[in-house]
Amino acid sequence: MSSMKESITGVDTQSNDPVDLSDGESVDITEEVSQDADEEGLEDEKNEDGKKRKYKSVVWEHFVRTEVKENGKMVKKDQCIHCNKKLKAQLGGTTTTMKRHIPKCPTLIIARGNKKSCINFSASVATDDGSVRSGAYDQMKCREIIAKLIVAHELPFSFVEYHWFNVLMKYNNPLYQKVSRATIRKDCIKVVDTEREKIMKVFKNVDIISLTSDCWTSNQTVGYMCLTAHFIDSNWKMQKRIIGFNELVPPHSGEVISDSILECLIKWKIQDKIGTITLDNASNNDRAATFLRNNFQRKGKLHFEGLFFHVRCCAHILNLVVQDGLGKIDSCLVKVREGVKYLRKSPGRLLKFGDIAISLGIHTRRSLCTDVKTRWNSTHRMLESAIHYKVAIQEYASRDSNFEWSPTDDEWVRAEKVCHLLEVFLDATNLFSGTTYPTSNLFLVEIFKVKKEITNAFISDDPFLQTMSLPMYEKFEKYWGEIGILMSIASILDPRFKMESVSWTFKRLYPLNEIDDRVQEVTSNLKSLFEKYSNAFVVDRTANSTGTSTSSEAPNVRARREDDFYAYLISQPVENTQKSELEVYLEEPKTLVVKDINFDVLQWWSQNCSKFPILSKMARNIFCIPITTVASESAFSAGGRILDDYRSSLTKDMVEILVCGGDWIKAASKATIQTLELAAKEEEDLEVKLLTSEKALN
Repeated sequence: MSSMKESITGVDTQSNDPVDLSDGESVDITEEVSQDADEEGLEDEKNEDGKKRKYKSVVWEHFVRTEVKENGKMVKKDQCIHCNKKLKAQLGGTTTTMKRHIPKCPTLIIARGNKKSCINFSASVATDDGSVRSGAYDQMKCREIIAKLIVAHELPFSFVEYHWFNVLMKYNNPLYQKVSRATIRKDCIKVVDTEREKIMKVFKNVDIISLTSDCWTSNQTVGYMCLTAHFIDSNWKMQKRIIGFNELVPPHSGEVISDSILECLIKWKIQDKIGTITLDNASNNDRAATFLRNNFQRKGKLHFEGLFFHVRCCAHILNLVVQDGLGKIDSCLVKVREGVKYLRKSPGRLLKFGDIAISLGIHTRRSLCTDVKTRWNSTHRMLESAIHYKVAIQEYASRDSNFEWSPTDDEWVRAEKVCHLLEVFLDATNLFSGTTYPTSNLFLVEIFKVKKEITNAFISDDPFLQTMSLPMYEKFEKYWGEIGILMSIASILDPRFKMESVSWTFKRLYPLNEIDDRVQEVTSNLKSLFEKYSNAFVVDRTANSTGTSTSSEAPNVRARREDDFYAYLISQPVENTQKSELEVYLEEPKTLVVKDINFDVLQWWSQNCSKFPILSKMARNIFCIPITTVASESAFSAGGRILDDYRSSLTKDMVEILVCGGDWIKAASKATIQTLELAAKEEEDLEVKLLTSEKALN
C-alpha cells in the first residue's frame, strides 16, 4: 500500500491544552522515508554530505523537528508533541534541552497523575480475549490492540492515519504515538502470527479434526479455496478455525483442490489428524475427496476406518432438493413475484398499498419481500410476506387496473402449501448450519420431518403438489443413503435418543422389508467402531502402565512363569461376563431432557467421561463432524469486503492473513463480533418497508 503524507498546519504555541479538537488542526501522520525510521517513530534529516542520518535518542518519541518563521526567516524548532512547546534546535543534534523539558512537560505531568487538581484515570490494557484490565500505558500494547481492531473489523490499514482517530487517541492519552499504515501493517502480521502459534499449540492436543471446504471467485476472477478446521477442545466446546484461504490455480480440478488442501494440512502439521471432510456436491469435490482418502489410507491415518471420510453438505443437498421442486412450479410463483415487483417500483403504489392494508386491519410492520430465484429461502420469505398481505393485494388489484398479477383463490392455496413445505426445509437448514453446537446428532430426527413433508405431498390428491414433490422425492432418495450411517451413530450417542432414534425413524424412512437390514447395518458399524476405540484405549493404558513399572518386579514375574500352577492358570480361558461401555450406555434409561432446547450434549459427555472413557472419546470425535460447509462459505463475505474494488491489489498472502486472522481474533474474543452477519444483511436489499399516509406526514 502506498504511503500518504499529510501537511502540518500551524499550531498555537501559547496553548496549554493537551489536545486541540478544532477542525483546523491536522494530525501529523508524516510517512517516513526509511523503513527502520517508520518502525521506530524517528525522522530523517540530511547532513552536510547530503546523506540522511537518523535521530536515535529516546527524546524523539516526544519531540518532532519543525520549521517556523521568525524575523522573516525559517528557523528549525524542536516541538513537544504533548504540550506543543517549541524549543530552539541545538547545533550538532544536542538533546539536553529536550531532556530537561520532558519531566517538566505539563501535559505529561497530567497524564501521569502527578497533578492533584486532575483526576488520574489509570490506563487500561486489553487482554487477548478482548477484556480490559488496569495497568500502565504501553504504546506497543496499544498498537497491538489497534492491529486486532483492524483485522477483526476488516478495516483498511490507513485507518490509523484518519484525522479524528488520532485526535481521539491523543485525547484519551497524550502519550499515544501516531503510527503509519506501513507500521500497522507489520503489526497486523505480527498479531496474526501470534494467533497462529496459539492455534498450533491447541491442535497438538486434539486427536481428530474435521474439515469443511468450499471455493469462491473474487471480483478479479481469482479463485480462492477456504479450509476450516472443526474440533472439540479440552473444555468440551465446539471450535472452528479458518486455517486456509488460498488462491486456487485453474483449472479447479479434483487434483488441484486435494493438493491445495494437503499443502495447507502439512503447513499446520495436522495431516495425520483428519477424520472427515465436508464438501459440496460437485464432481471435482468428489474426486478431491477420493484423492485425500487414498493418501491417508496409504499412510495408515484413515480414521473411523474410512466409514464416512467424505461427508456431503446437507444444506447443499436440501438446496438441490428444493430447487428441483420449485423448477416444476415456477409458473405458480410468477404472479406473486411480479406483483411484488410492481408494488416496489413506485413509492406512490407502496403508499396506497399501505393505506389499504391499514384500512383492512392488517399491521404493516412486516416488509414486502421479493426473491432471488437461485436462493429458495428468499422465495419462502416472499411467499410468507405475500400471504400476510393476501387480502390487501386482492383489494389493491380491484382499484388498480394496471395490476395484472393478482393470484386466484386456488393459486393462493397452492402458495400457502408451498410456503409450508419450504418452512420445513428452512428450519432444517438453519439447524444444520450451526457451528457452535454439534449438528450430526440432530440430523436423523430433523431429516425425518423433511421426508415426511415430501412424502405427504407425493401421496396427496393435489396434482400440483405431486408435480412439485416428485423430483424432490427422487433427489432425496439419491443422497439419503450415503449419509445415513454417520448421522445414525451420532444420534445414538445422544443420551436423549440412543437406539430409539434409529428404530423409530427408520420405520418411517424405509420400506418394511428394509428396516431390519438398515438397523443391523448401523448397529454393526457402531460396534466395530467402538471395538477399534476400545483396542486403542487398552494399548494406551498398557503403554502407560509399562512406562511406570519398575525393574524390581521382573524377578517375581519370571518366578511365576516358572511355576507350573501359574502356567496352568494362564492357559485357562478367562470368562468375561462384564458388559462393555457401549452395552451399559445403551441399556441405561435415556436422559429425560428431550424437549429441553438448552440441553448441551457435549456438557453431558464431559460430565460422564469418567464413567464412559472410551465412548466419550468416540463421541467427541464424531460430534465435531460438521454436516454443512456453511462455516467455510461464511468466510467469502469477509473475502468480498477485503478484496473490494478499492483493495484488489492485495497479495494472496495478505488476503489469507486478513481473512484467517479476523476469524482467529473473533474466536479468541469473549465479545460477539457480528461483522459478517450484519454486513450480509446490509448488502441484501430484498425487503422494503411499506409506506402509509401517517408515516409520510411524519
